[in-house]
Amino acid sequence: MLSRSEDAALLAGRVLVAALFLPSGYNKLMAFSSVASSLAAKGLPYPEIMAGLLVGAEFLGPVALIIGLWPRWTALALIGFTASTVWMTYGPSVTGMVFRPRQNQELFQNLAIIGGLLFYFSSGPGGWSRTSLR
Repeated sequence: MLSRSEDAALLAGRVLVAALFLPSGYNKLMAFSSVASSLAAKGLPYPEIMAGLLVGAEFLGPVALIIGLWPRWTALALIGFTASTVWMTYGPSVTGMVFRPRQNQELFQNLAIIGGLLFYFSSGPGGWSRTSLR
């Protein structure tokens, strides 16, 4: 059983992590065709389907994160989204970039986001969530 301050900290953490994803997810949702065309320009197969999955994860994932719905599935979806973004940005050279931290601040920020989502995956949403109110 968590105390009120721990529940408040978990809620604040959920809101802050969701704040990383929700604005860009909303913007991509409003400009869906340009997201699909940019994925097609990168040579990815089925760009409309992939854009739908990525935009869905980036917009619906933070909403579920704030509410506290399906904590493990939400964390896994956002981890998958962040990992796929890292892979599409850096490609197979990700391992070489880990050893050059000054040149790759965005890579390490994405890895820190994945770490925070892993904490959410293991700790759960806390007492102030839809999951615990059932």
